Amino acid sequence: MNEMKISVRSLVEYVYRGGNIDNRFRSSSSLMEGTLIHQHVQREYKGEDEKEVFLKTEFHCGDMKIIVHGRCDGLLKTDKGVVVDEIKSTSMPLDELTEESFPVYWAQAKGYAYIYALDHELDEIHVQVTYVQKTTKEKKRFIQTCRFDELSAFMEETIAAYTSYARILVHIREEKTKSIPDLDFPFPSYRPGQRKLAGAVYKTLKEERNLFGQAPTGIGKTVSTLFPAIKAMGDSDTERLFYLTAKTITRMTAEEALALMEEKGLRLRSVTLTAKDKICFQEETICQPEYCEFADGYYDRVNEAMVDILRNETRMTRNVIEAYARKHRVCPFEFSLDLAYIVDVVIGDYNYIFDPRVSLKRMAQEDRKETALLVDESHNLVERSREMYSAELSGGPFYDLQELYHGGELAEAIEYVSAAFDYLLKEHKGKESFILEEVPGMIEEAVEHFITKAELELREEPERHENDLLLETYFAAQNFLKVMQLVDDHYVIYGTIEKNDLLLRLFCVDPSYLLREVTKNYRASVFFSATLSPFAYYKDMLGGKKEDYILQLASPYDYEQVDITVQPLSTRYKDRERTSVQLAENLYTMVDNVKGNHLFFFPSYHYMELVYAEWLKRNRQGKKYRSIIQSQGMTEQERDDFLGSFQEGDKQKLVGFAVLGGVFSEGVDLRGDRLNGVAVVGIGLSPTSMERNLIKDYFNEKGKPGYDYAYVYPGMNKVLQAGGRLIRSEKDHGAILLVDDRFLTNKYLSLFPPEWSHYQVGNGSKT
Repeated sequence: MNEMKISVRSLVEYVYRGGNIDNRFRSSSSLMEGTLIHQHVQREYKGEDEKEVFLKTEFHCGDMKIIVHGRCDGLLKTDKGVVVDEIKSTSMPLDELTEESFPVYWAQAKGYAYIYALDHELDEIHVQVTYVQKTTKEKKRFIQTCRFDELSAFMEETIAAYTSYARILVHIREEKTKSIPDLDFPFPSYRPGQRKLAGAVYKTLKEERNLFGQAPTGIGKTVSTLFPAIKAMGDSDTERLFYLTAKTITRMTAEEALALMEEKGLRLRSVTLTAKDKICFQEETICQPEYCEFADGYYDRVNEAMVDILRNETRMTRNVIEAYARKHRVCPFEFSLDLAYIVDVVIGDYNYIFDPRVSLKRMAQEDRKETALLVDESHNLVERSREMYSAELSGGPFYDLQELYHGGELAEAIEYVSAAFDYLLKEHKGKESFILEEVPGMIEEAVEHFITKAELELREEPERHENDLLLETYFAAQNFLKVMQLVDDHYVIYGTIEKNDLLLRLFCVDPSYLLREVTKNYRASVFFSATLSPFAYYKDMLGGKKEDYILQLASPYDYEQVDITVQPLSTRYKDRERTSVQLAENLYTMVDNVKGNHLFFFPSYHYMELVYAEWLKRNRQGKKYRSIIQSQGMTEQERDDFLGSFQEGDKQKLVGFAVLGGVFSEGVDLRGDRLNGVAVVGIGLSPTSMERNLIKDYFNEKGKPGYDYAYVYPGMNKVLQAGGRLIRSEKDHGAILLVDDRFLTNKYLSLFPPEWSHYQVGNGSKT
């Protein structure tokens, strides 16, 4: 008998959801806020009441068994009998809520009530939906009394409506299960190191552990992690994989790996998640039914769209998603998110798992425990997570709103926030910045009050043109309060004052704890990169534990494939004007002496342009060597054109000038003679800043090398990534020039990878 598992929530959402997407207040009014609201209500339960009660039952539909499960928020033991309590958070004013407002929530509560009544042979049970206003924490409850025969009929109808879709899911799962055992590695042989990486990933998923792996460029990390993870799906309870990355180019590499395995007989479903602003069909991303035909009636059409695409497609890339979304007139972004809860492999950005504002909140805890995370280029996650878990709020927008709103409760709320910022501004008058032990209570209270009143205004007057500023400020305030709930000793709260405007920032100095809190909910996690160096630093910052597996692989290439030269020239800010002529000369000499195309990386646009001007003088304005330069704010097409300029066999050499740490310094694959020379100018240090110094001080206090954590290690990672653009296959040869005298100090030499150990100094002497 075929078996299908589904949560009560997923079941009723599939059958009963309908209507439009209306994201006017999406980031704050999802009604699914979760843990904190639930805990707030559950703390009021009495002694005999139960919370988070796991329930499960089975339905038999011909040759298929459907197992329905879930966690009931509350089981209340009252004088009138058992009450099933379903808790939902909302930003709506409670007086706008009626018993009929959200049928899908009644359906979820009735699902739990049916299972409990069945297990305990009850003829009757009470069903309650408890709404909690997120800002005020006020509650509104609706309660119904249901006979068991009514609940039984309701669930039979629900299961009947779901069965045809369930058969499709069972079919695609069978396809996957049958195809995995016979799946072979999609290349004739393993590269050096590939088999070891693949074995480590397989073992990690089988044993439900975490792995931190450094696999140098050229090993083939993508296929070496995806292939064993998919094989582990056939031999363990791993049902789903998330392949997470920061770059579009690495997402495409994952898609290519899945395509290769499909050619070898693999049959599973994957979806690639594309950012909303990139995949949206409209000129402006306004998710409201009045503006967008793809939002209007979305939930009335999406089930049919999902059935269609799952029957006919395996790899649901951006182009495939867009085609089916147009066919069924559904929002492509929301469509891809709905598919993410169903498919076997999800390819997307880090934020879909790690960002508390964006993450896939509908994934049940039971589903997470069947899901493994593959985190590509995970060195990027350190800085990305700092930003994800930080928030800021400025007084300026509230002062501007005061000019737009006069009289009434909203104007009063805006004035309340402005006054709180004024008070803080006066308290720290004459300072450029200051540190706070905690967010002042008057700020928190004023911001909460503003959110409540702003929501009313936005709902009642959605067309007022000043709503752009109101909406933007409202979202910033919501985000600030949300991050406030995370603040602990891993944070620093600080303020900066500029032109009489105060900015208050909740800065996550050390994201490791929050990353660890996320990953512990999943079956297994694999963090991998070519440049997790120094290894102890990245394992620490990514939330690693002592018991986690570690793997550090040697480069698969012969060291003689690349010539490494260190040019001891100062690139410090104060010396750049003075040394720019000599630097341009060094770069020109490199191009003269090394065959093929070159790519030079600089620590800033200004420095790059300074040296580029000197380069053009020597290059006779492009008559000898072709030159291209990265510009700020390049479009995707301009980026593609830049990379597309690097071609093999061109008679005239091409020299590209780019920014270190930018879009061309990692994730770029220019194989063979498309690229033969790379120069990295500078040691990659970020400019001295308040936040960098806060990181330094924080880790110094923890007994760790704070300056290295804040400046040296992140900077050197940029250098290693840029250098990694050169050797991409067994046949590649070329030269790397490292320009900075600090590269020859013990600190930086100790950070060189083994394959750089045969470096030469600029005068040609070998070490």
